[in-house]
Amino acid sequence: MTCTQRVRSHLTAACLLIVLSSSLASAGDFAVAPLNELPFTSRAFHGARAVGMGGVALAVADDASALLTNPAGLARLRRVEVAAGLTRRTDDHSGSVLGDGFDTSLSMTELSALRFAYPFPTCRGSVVFALAAERVGDLNDDFYAEYEDDFNWSEAAPLIGRSEHTEDLRAQGDLYAWVIGGAFDASERLSLGASLSFWSGSMDHRFEKRVEDTSDVSADYESYTMRRDAEFDMSGLRLSLGALYYASDLVTVGLLVDSPMTLAIDATIDTIEIHRKASGTFTTEEIGYYTDDYNVPFTFAAGVAIQPTDLLVIGADVAFTDWAELERDLQLFADDPVRRDDYVATTDVRVGAELTLPSWPIRIRAGYATSPIAYRGLEIDSDRAYFTLGAGFLVDTVLAIDVAWAKGAFERSAALPYEESVDDTAVLIEAAYRF
Repeated sequence: MTCTQRVRSHLTAACLLIVLSSSLASAGDFAVAPLNELPFTSRAFHGARAVGMGGVALAVADDASALLTNPAGLARLRRVEVAAGLTRRTDDHSGSVLGDGFDTSLSMTELSALRFAYPFPTCRGSVVFALAAERVGDLNDDFYAEYEDDFNWSEAAPLIGRSEHTEDLRAQGDLYAWVIGGAFDASERLSLGASLSFWSGSMDHRFEKRVEDTSDVSADYESYTMRRDAEFDMSGLRLSLGALYYASDLVTVGLLVDSPMTLAIDATIDTIEIHRKASGTFTTEEIGYYTDDYNVPFTFAAGVAIQPTDLLVIGADVAFTDWAELERDLQLFADDPVRRDDYVATTDVRVGAELTLPSWPIRIRAGYATSPIAYRGLEIDSDRAYFTLGAGFLVDTVLAIDVAWAKGAFERSAALPYEESVDDTAVLIEAAYRF
């Protein structure tokens, strides 16, 4: 999710193949991080109210956040709304590589949303127009690991010795959606809406791997360092169509279709390799310019909201995306191991509830969400899931303040052996002024 999802958000599958390409590295050597994983394969959460309810929004959203969750929900607005959101996110990433442990943490505070909605005066029904800027992709990352492994130091004849490896990755960037859309009441029981999102973002990425001949098996080579600096620019266009059907006074059904999107990626990659030998230090540098296109598939989602009393709302959402249909137009590297079968179809399930306290302008929320990891390049030991809490406060009937807390986790492993555990915590604060 924009606020809390973290799938080791590297764009490595897009542009980086971190493999030791020097003559002293054998084909069997590897780099643990980054993984060949795309950060946009996780369905984002939008709106503090929705996050507090486990991400439930399709049949529940009644504010400007509906522009991304289900644009048909905009038809519920009766007053002009201006809103903004702030997110504080902390990721704790731990695990082990070949028996050596690692532990890193990343904390970020960022503006997550700006929204504006305007209901047009009508004789009957509702017509609402909205604009928004939403953070849909978190491209920040921090990874550091030290471990030992056998290494092939190629000289006149292959020499196998113990070596010390260090991997250091840092990435900074965001992916935003600039959205325009609207909704109207097609009948007394049906509202329809649509939005057009222009995705735009950038990321600065540095990955460094160092290998030391700690066992002194080589009389010539002492160490090898590879540093790769990359700059990425991303853009894409997506259409979303939504509907709300009021089946009864108690039950509302929401539907959403996100169209396919071609996400274009332009990259500049600067690779420096340093070989330290007994005869001296030798450095090589290569700068490359690459483009790549990813064709992101349809997403189909449906939700239901039940309001048994004026004080209680219970909701559930289901969203399906067949990531096995992910297509790539170009290959930045001929030997890039990323293939479509690295990804599988996923179904996100979200449930939540909201209770309005009698005689108090306060609403409390709780929810649970499962968000399966689409990338299957690693074994999923414990798939991603979130627990959420939230509250909403109304101040002087014109200012609404919503806060939400979400905590998610997952565990993965590989046969290297490699194990990782990610704990992700986020706090959201949003304020909406309605006049």
